[in-house]
Amino acid sequence: MRKLIVALTLLAGCLSWQVSAESTLTFNKEIGPLVLNGDEVATDIFSSPSQLTLKAGTNQVLFALGQLVVEDGRRTKFNSVPFILRFNAPSDDVVLSYQPFRTMEEAKKFDNDPRFVLKSASGEMLPFQLESLHVNGMQGMKNYEKAVRKYNQKGSGIAVISMEHATTAPVPSVKPKTVHSASSQRAILEAGFHELSAQEQQAFMMWAMKNLKNAS
Repeated sequence: MRKLIVALTLLAGCLSWQVSAESTLTFNKEIGPLVLNGDEVATDIFSSPSQLTLKAGTNQVLFALGQLVVEDGRRTKFNSVPFILRFNAPSDDVVLSYQPFRTMEEAKKFDNDPRFVLKSASGEMLPFQLESLHVNGMQGMKNYEKAVRKYNQKGSGIAVISMEHATTAPVPSVKPKTVHSASSQRAILEAGFHELSAQEQQAFMMWAMKNLKNAS
């Protein structure tokens, strides 16, 4: 009986350590996660999650930055190239942030020389490896999961992880909000469409034309 109690105590301790070993990665609202540890992050058409659950040890996340900036006196949206980040998760939560910019010129400089800050909830600056990852394909139709897999298989990048580290962390799914009428659906689409850049609008229109339903 005593042996059973000891075994259960040790098991409970291991389980509590595993639970406490998990932490949360929080992003600035302008940062959108794309792939976590080899798995695509589920999003709806206009938003992505602001938090992801990390596993203990090494984590790899692909993300992109989208921020409104001023260009020629008008506000437009700047979309960065995707960035791939590798770091070791601490026992507490983590925040990824950056210093926002104002103009398109500043945004382009940031794209070539990105400056991100990775901090633990206790304020500790965390080391990380980061580089840009160019993904082929039209905006909104790119296979980010495949791009990350190829990046890791190639093995020459500074943020590479071995495939045994991938697909081990749960990735939250963000479900689109339920709407109850065609007019409300149209209002949501129109609002999101106006937030897109000119290039994104063109890509969306091409996708829409390819998937247009026949009128019955």
